[in-house]
Amino acid sequence: MLTMEEALSLLRDGERRQWLIADWSWHTDHGDNGGVYIGLVRSEKAAECLKSASWDVSKGDALTGFSMWWDDGVEKTEYSYAPVSADSWPLVVYRDFYGLEATQYDLIEEFRHFHNLWHDRRGDSYYKMKDDGNRQKVIFRDASNALLVDTAMLRQFCAARGLSIILQVDAVQFFDEEISESSQEFHEHDLVATTHKTNDAGFSGKPAFGRMLGKRIIRALPKERCGIWPYEAKKSYESYIVGVKEDGSGATYTSDPESLNGYFGKKPGHPHYLTPIYFRKDVLRKYLERPSLFSVEDGYLQCGSLWGIRIDNDHENHVVVFLGDLGRDLPESEQRYWRSFNVRPEGGLSESCFKRSFLGQFADPLNAELLIKPARRKLLESWHKAFGFSLYAPFHEDDKGILADLRLPIGDEWTEFDKCTIAATKVFVDYFNQADLAKGAADAIKQLKAKDPDRPIRGIDKLAAWLSEHGGDADLLECIDSLRLVQALRSKSAAHRKSSALTELLKKHGMEEASRREVYKKLILVPLLTYCQALAAFAESRKTSNEKVRKP
Repeated sequence: MLTMEEALSLLRDGERRQWLIADWSWHTDHGDNGGVYIGLVRSEKAAECLKSASWDVSKGDALTGFSMWWDDGVEKTEYSYAPVSADSWPLVVYRDFYGLEATQYDLIEEFRHFHNLWHDRRGDSYYKMKDDGNRQKVIFRDASNALLVDTAMLRQFCAARGLSIILQVDAVQFFDEEISESSQEFHEHDLVATTHKTNDAGFSGKPAFGRMLGKRIIRALPKERCGIWPYEAKKSYESYIVGVKEDGSGATYTSDPESLNGYFGKKPGHPHYLTPIYFRKDVLRKYLERPSLFSVEDGYLQCGSLWGIRIDNDHENHVVVFLGDLGRDLPESEQRYWRSFNVRPEGGLSESCFKRSFLGQFADPLNAELLIKPARRKLLESWHKAFGFSLYAPFHEDDKGILADLRLPIGDEWTEFDKCTIAATKVFVDYFNQADLAKGAADAIKQLKAKDPDRPIRGIDKLAAWLSEHGGDADLLECIDSLRLVQALRSKSAAHRKSSALTELLKKHGMEEASRREVYKKLILVPLLTYCQALAAFAESRKTSNEKVRKP
């Protein structure tokens, strides 16, 4: 609730608050009650609102309807929509369903569309999608059930529309003892209010009460401050290390494409648009950890359809991006983020990036982490075409982002190694389509059970049995051992506490002194890539054989 003094202070603060109360009402056990409600008014009509303290826009005011009047003795009727035909209207529209359903509130459509607000229906909040892919909260209800609106966002809309904001407050307060009676009127800059205190509280049972009624006009900003085209703020450009100075420190230059040289002598003497800029590998960490928002593919990083940029992530030790692309394709906030990972040039472009960018040639990446996902997609496609069923089941809704962690760990910590190992096991072991594999390998599975009745027959065993019954050779069956190794690494490192068993496993493969990244690459990533390629080739050969048999 607001006391009378707090209500007057709210009006005086006006636009200096980060959040404006768009709607709020209260009624306490003590009897205090009141409300805050925002209206919108055409700026040329704002002065008229200051003639009295009474509200100009009431909760429940309709936006649509017919109006009737007489003109030279003739009755006229016209349908109207308030934002078009009226002088003032609410920001928040209340709709009542006569007690049959809960009352709902709607933001006026034009405000939602102006900022392209996304409605989170679960939390009943509204968000604006920023250039960096993050969500900026614009409308929400706080713990006191007040509906708050971002002041800057509302004022930008009003600037474009030529509207002023009416901030209206009505606060009734009861007192437990008699007070000095008084009545006051306040006529301040763009503010009008009245207060009244009396010892006659009627039937309230309290010895005194008071009321503050008032409103404040928050004037429209110039349309040039609306924040949308053609009045957006001019984009700024980050500077990056383009070379090395005589003292060994990094020489920087702006990423503004208009300030860079090109192949046609656009800015002679300036760094070229295609100057390679180098970054530490962990620049990609925040994107890899949010697969619902970002996608990191071979040679490309994107944030939904908001933005995307070509990158050289096939480089062994760094991520490399052309200077002009950084300025042209990254939002300002992302440019600043990338700058913090910028290092001096080292090592040149990867072979695949050089061929694609300068020779115009198609080139596969060399790093296994960029090859593994396409190889898995090809395996799934080839397998289904050849055998008529999917080798793997679709991912559960909550596991759809798991492919993002099927990658080489960026750092050398066990925690990231374990995370990537769990992802590899889920993708290649846990999601086997066991039902169809078992159906096609019934005889082989029966033999396995006969040899060892107590041993459970799991997904890897069913795949091996299926391959045995359908012509898989020894080399193909050997590829499946890579799955058992991944499972063993998960068991000894990620799923349980680490012990000497993990040390013995690494020692067995000659990797007890290797880095976590090297272990993951040699024992997980590369073997799984070989597994995908071998099974895809097997499926392709069977598909070709089947087609020859069917040929008349």
